[in-house]
Amino acid sequence: MNSTLFNPLSLLRAFGLAVLLGVSSLGGAQSVSSPAILQIYEARWDLIEERMADIHAVGYGRMWVPPPTLSFEGGSQASVGYDVFDRFNLGEPRAETRYGTSEGFRAMVQSAHNAAVAVNPDLIWNHNAFRDRYDTGFVNAGGYPGFAVTLPGDINGDFHDPSASGDIQGRISGLNDIAQEKNHQFIRHPTQVGNPNNIPAGTVFNQPDPNNARLYPDQGLGGINVIDGRGNPTTLYNFNADNPLAGDPVMENAVGLLMRNVRWMIQEYDVDGFRMDAIKHFEAQYLQDFDTASYLAKRTPLLDGSPNHIYTFGEAFDGNKAFLQTFIRRDIDNNNPGIVSGNRDVLDFSLFFALRDNLTSNGLANNWHNIKKAPVDLNDDGLMNGSQGVAFVESHDSTGAALGNVAHAYTLMLPGESIVYMNSDAIPGETFPHAGRNDALGGFHGDAITKLVDIRNSHGRGDFQERWLDDAFNPNGFSNVYVYERLNSAVVGLNSRNDGAIETRNGVQTAFAPGTVLVELTGNATSSTVDPGNAIADTVQVDANGRINVSIPGNAGHGRGYVIYGVAGPQGSLQVTSSSVLEGTTPTSANFGTARTSDVEVVTTPTFTVRLDTAPVSLTNPGGAGTVRDPHADGDRAMLMIDTGIDLNGNGVVDHVTPGSVSYGFEEFQSVNSPGYVWDGAQNVGTGAGHYEQVIDTTQLSEGRHYITARAFRHRDAATGGDGGPAVFNDFRTAIYVDLLPPDSTVESFEPYGASSERDLVVRSIDKTADRVHVFLDLPATMAEEDILAMADANQNRAGYYDRDMFVYGMTGVTSGNHTVTIVTFEETGTTNVQREAGFFTDTNIGRGFGDLNLDGVINAADLTGPAGFELLLYSQNAAFNAAADITGDGLVDNRDLLLLPDYVLSGATDTRVPDRLEQMLLRRADVNQDLVTDLADLEVLEAGLGGDDWLLDLDGNGVVDAADAEVMVTQLALTSPGDFNLDGVVDAADYTVWRDNLGAGLLGDANFDGVADAADLAIWQSSYGEVRRQLSLAGPSLTVPEPSSAAMAFLALAALRDVRIFRSGRAGGLR
Repeated sequence: MNSTLFNPLSLLRAFGLAVLLGVSSLGGAQSVSSPAILQIYEARWDLIEERMADIHAVGYGRMWVPPPTLSFEGGSQASVGYDVFDRFNLGEPRAETRYGTSEGFRAMVQSAHNAAVAVNPDLIWNHNAFRDRYDTGFVNAGGYPGFAVTLPGDINGDFHDPSASGDIQGRISGLNDIAQEKNHQFIRHPTQVGNPNNIPAGTVFNQPDPNNARLYPDQGLGGINVIDGRGNPTTLYNFNADNPLAGDPVMENAVGLLMRNVRWMIQEYDVDGFRMDAIKHFEAQYLQDFDTASYLAKRTPLLDGSPNHIYTFGEAFDGNKAFLQTFIRRDIDNNNPGIVSGNRDVLDFSLFFALRDNLTSNGLANNWHNIKKAPVDLNDDGLMNGSQGVAFVESHDSTGAALGNVAHAYTLMLPGESIVYMNSDAIPGETFPHAGRNDALGGFHGDAITKLVDIRNSHGRGDFQERWLDDAFNPNGFSNVYVYERLNSAVVGLNSRNDGAIETRNGVQTAFAPGTVLVELTGNATSSTVDPGNAIADTVQVDANGRINVSIPGNAGHGRGYVIYGVAGPQGSLQVTSSSVLEGTTPTSANFGTARTSDVEVVTTPTFTVRLDTAPVSLTNPGGAGTVRDPHADGDRAMLMIDTGIDLNGNGVVDHVTPGSVSYGFEEFQSVNSPGYVWDGAQNVGTGAGHYEQVIDTTQLSEGRHYITARAFRHRDAATGGDGGPAVFNDFRTAIYVDLLPPDSTVESFEPYGASSERDLVVRSIDKTADRVHVFLDLPATMAEEDILAMADANQNRAGYYDRDMFVYGMTGVTSGNHTVTIVTFEETGTTNVQREAGFFTDTNIGRGFGDLNLDGVINAADLTGPAGFELLLYSQNAAFNAAADITGDGLVDNRDLLLLPDYVLSGATDTRVPDRLEQMLLRRADVNQDLVTDLADLEVLEAGLGGDDWLLDLDGNGVVDAADAEVMVTQLALTSPGDFNLDGVVDAADYTVWRDNLGAGLLGDANFDGVADAADLAIWQSSYGEVRRQLSLAGPSLTVPEPSSAAMAFLALAALRDVRIFRSGRAGGLR
């Protein structure tokens, strides 16, 4: 790379302006631009998840999101999140933060990881919210969870005095400043009442709670012995993901709580680092404790097995580079894992202030001399190599440069880290945070930023080299023009004038080989708005000395005073064999922050094919009319990635696992791999057209959204005729929705919200694919699915939002008994599933419970044989349902419920007619030949039906007619002795005749119901001789709690009941 360096004196301009190449990144490893960071504010977690297809399509690699934890006492959706109340509470249903719930945050992070996007939430170590020791009500309630607002020996508790001042102890915007230097030792999230080490409890907060154990690591898992960030031996413990309540509470000071919270956030939500707020307002030594808390905290390693270290950047609102340097620690050393190291950076406020003050609306004051020396990246080694500093133009706190496009063109092409800030404006009512880039995700407001982010990805490699600065050698020089190169990759030209003047600089040195054709990548050269006179070259050719002429537009009328020239990448298209498309919303000025605009392909087949086609690349001829071929841009290879690191081609491994490489996590195309550029050992023999295919096993992907990236590389390999430059590629991206299975939902809870008959039915989407849910109580088991779907299609009983994966519907008039819930779930693809779950017992103020079918509060004869009685319901064969009749809780009203019914009605009824009505009902059920008499003929019919599944004969409800049904007929329906062979209600000599005439196999004369009439049955007859049919009678006072009795439960244990979850088929799946 260094071979193209040149003497800047040879480029002195004739009229005294100089070009200086004094700032570079030449050194060791090649400088790299990480994928841009999207700071996205004022969007709920579910909106960010929904827009992940857009975030992926643009090519962001990391997100900075606002503080996710609860603000204010009891929470407040009005707060942006910097007034922290409870660091271990990310919001719950009906007690949400501004952005949603804990589960919503978790789902958003997982979605981001699927899209190869890391997530950095804001983290606050400096302060809590506004309330302090002067608020006696707050103090008495317990104050902030885990913190002491005041203590007997320290009136300010864990905080600094409210009247203190200065950067370290003073209150920022009135927020209660944590005193990190104090050492008050408590169990700060107590689990046991009475432990003298507990933090002082209030009436509401800091009360002992066994569930607090989940907020502590489990020392029983073993730990990692290290030298901590301060140089002391310590052991790092992890949280128990499988058994969270196995955590071990320990005494700690306030900093210990902050450290524990950091590790908990990483391990509970899998975050990838933090943006640390207000780090200049507490002593920098405590950042060493942050390093310790976050060290080796990520549970899942990188694909090569090495540790996945988090990356954090802090906010110190100061432009002094030396001061900013004190907060940086970038010394991760995987070769020495026993010593805690850091991966901690800072927001580059030195550069921010320089951009703000030198890219103003007054071009006469805009001086690149003041910007070029501002980055904190220069402060460690004098090089612009991305070793430190996070470049940003604006943020939620601070409006930025007036020439924002130019500022972003500068920062986004630098090595290292760079941020684009977007305020989605999806949460109304606040002037803070500041407005951001409305075009951060493209759409209605244009693609200036998205193109820059894309070019950063495709060309953001190669060392930084300053290439042009007017008046370069004058210490007090002035320049509206700045040009720098990412060596042998791209040349960036920047103009800070606010008029329409195009600034041309001839003879700009580059590292490109002579004859190379460079194309203007941003589209400004071809834009009729930016270049109406075609004065800016679409392409330029590097001359024999490695130089090019660069013309850069002024900013008048469009604000796009920049150009980027680079080698061309492959051109083509990506296709996925899909069944349908979830179309993106048409962009408008109103929905720029709230609506997904990218399409999502729906895959419904067990396999699908990803196909990338690249075309021969021709560029505008820089020396005349027509075009010129660029065979290297045809590409010599392409790779594929879905989500992050999945074996797609079936070879058993992820093909590329070197961290930091341009191929990390990618797979080779194996089904078809035909590049456009093919080297035969002497020359390129490729056709220019590339074709790549990979057949994917859909079943290895979970239901829902996934993200595909195909990466096609420009040919650069010097060994095969290339120029040896750094990797240049184009990414082709799309999102898919895997829809192989119907959506799966289940009842989460059915608890009262008011009276006992008023209940919230909460349904959870198990696979998290539910887009719409309808719920119906007590529909009969035989109701046709199409009828149920028709009710849902008519928008009946539509459940509302409850949490990211839960829906709620308020039920009134809920009766006592065992209820069934029919759930109709819709995915956004239109796929549906109807599921029926049973056994939801309720004891309410409507109805007495089991046996009170007419819900009049008493059990009487009408409940048995009346119009709404049990008998008619039973014989409907589940064409109807009543919760008071489903004693077994299996969602059916059948013989098993009938056999349990006497236990309830006889002990709960006061109506003297009940015993007789019940006896007659039981005898009618035993009358299987329906001749109005229960006798030997019924046993004969039963015997003839053995092995079948006739409902009338299957008296025990197990699905098959067998000897057990004879036992039910005789003993529980006919209410007689097993020796009463003729079922006449008395054991006598006539029964002996039945036994004698039916010796051998069969049910007649079979007293022990083993299927054979033999001597054992005769013995039973003899022992029971003279017994008569049992007479039913009321058993005593009414049951107070209508739950199954012990006798009933014993029957249930023997009955081999089905699972209470009964699935119906969905439109996209079979019987489950």
